[in-house]
Amino acid sequence: MTTIIVLTGVPRVGKTTAIMRLALVLKERGVKVGGIVSRELRTNNMRIGFDLSTDDKSVLASLTGRGPKVGKYFVNLEGCRFAAERLKDAVKNSDIIICDEIGPMDLKSKEFIDSVKDLLNVNKKVIAVVHQKLVHAVTDEFRYKCSLLIEMNLQNREKISEILLSKCSE
Repeated sequence: MTTIIVLTGVPRVGKTTAIMRLALVLKERGVKVGGIVSRELRTNNMRIGFDLSTDDKSVLASLTGRGPKVGKYFVNLEGCRFAAERLKDAVKNSDIIICDEIGPMDLKSKEFIDSVKDLLNVNKKVIAVVHQKLVHAVTDEFRYKCSLLIEMNLQNREKISEILLSKCSE
């Protein structure tokens, strides 16, 4: 049975930090963790885009480019394909799958959408960061099928990694 945990919250509240802490602790315990983490690219204290980190990296979006535009960013569809491949690999080779994030940029790619939909039906634990305000069939399905939905905020953010670790250990 798939166990889905959804983490959401306003931008910059610490969702990615909590996910990265969780992955580190799980790996130290010998758990096979796979998937993607989306981190900000910053220059001169200004966000200029996002990269996707696993054991290797790809750029998801940046201020310059030729892909579809979301806000002020251009989506790198090759980066979305990279993410889709990492998620498919995690389904095959990991005990716990992390998907940070399912958001408007990522959903510009059919390959990414298909790989994320597959996460809804794996016999593993899935932790998905879902864009807080995004209304899309895929994010709606994650919210509907999750066993736990955590709204991260400034008051609870120090406890989130611990809560996630507890749920992953069940």
